[in-house]
Amino acid sequence: MKKSILITIAFSLIVSIAFSQKTTKLSKEEKAEMRTYYEEKVYPVKKQAHDKFLAGLSAEDKAFLETKRGEKKAIQKEARGAKKDLKALRDAGKSKEELKAARKTAMAPIKAKQKEFAASMQPFMERNKGLIEQSIAPIKDNQDMWKEDKDAMLDEFLSEEDNAKREAKQGKKANKSGDKANKGAGKKQLNFVLWNGEMRKAKGKGKGKGKGKEGKKSKKG
Repeated sequence: MKKSILITIAFSLIVSIAFSQKTTKLSKEEKAEMRTYYEEKVYPVKKQAHDKFLAGLSAEDKAFLETKRGEKKAIQKEARGAKKDLKALRDAGKSKEELKAARKTAMAPIKAKQKEFAASMQPFMERNKGLIEQSIAPIKDNQDMWKEDKDAMLDEFLSEEDNAKREAKQGKKANKSGDKANKGAGKKQLNFVLWNGEMRKAKGKGKGKGKGKEGKKSKKG
């Protein structure tokens, strides 16, 4: 049990369990269509499941979770700052060796905090294991349908070449087994637990128009 719960977290932003694929090659309209699907089909189920989870927690565990969300945000902010600094070094023309050394130095304390954070979450995850599994059941029940719908949309939106790359990447993920599979499942559970229940704002909202459209060979028109 402990092995499947104690995980190393990548601290990526919370995203839809079914719609986590990067969509940088989609047009503004295509991204909006996928966003609408998420808002209407995925988010309500996910939100209801999360509300049920929170309702089943003790007052102490709710307070603990709120504290942990704050800690996670702080680590995310530190990681973003480190990545920004590394990008500046890359833009300045630093060599691969220099960038590798700088990355190792910058990320070492962050990785240590990630490990410490994961360990601190272990008792909570074990204590609430039954509640978590019961709460996420509706998400698991709908996951295959969401994936099929997402794949159908991407198959229509993307070029044959991009779809082939996407399917190859999915195949690699599906072949993961043992500890890697357990780590992935554990990460999804932890992301669900730490989610604040809010819907993420669409990327680039209010910024430039049609980004990602140029040069894209879509199957549409």
